[in-house]
Amino acid sequence: MHSLIFNTKVKITHVPVYTCPKCTSYEPLSFIKADLGKLVKELNADVPRQDFSFTERNELASVLKESLSEVIIGEFQELELAIRGAIQGRVDMLLDIYRLAEVLTDQNWMEETSRRLSQLTFQTTKNANY
Repeated sequence: MHSLIFNTKVKITHVPVYTCPKCTSYEPLSFIKADLGKLVKELNADVPRQDFSFTERNELASVLKESLSEVIIGEFQELELAIRGAIQGRVDMLLDIYRLAEVLTDQNWMEETSRRLSQLTFQTTKNANY
């Protein structure tokens, strides 16, 4: 997880990044680039100083942050299992929310929940190996 600065005024924390072990350069992970790009396009250069967490915009970033804060010491396998379990738990919760929104015929809530689900299911089905 990394913090990114936009226009020296906006700090976006908790952005999942890949860090090269040889040169220590970093780049956002491929499965969050689209959401990060949308966010940067929405930012106005004239805004006052702001700090916010990318976890507020991306479900997978939120799950990763929670998983990393729970697994302090351990092997990579333990971390991977914790992340997979957290993703499954979040998917289950969002499916429950979607069902409730469907019962209430709340189209906006259904669309928002569907968007959040797609952030997690895209990762688990297409990019499971990061």
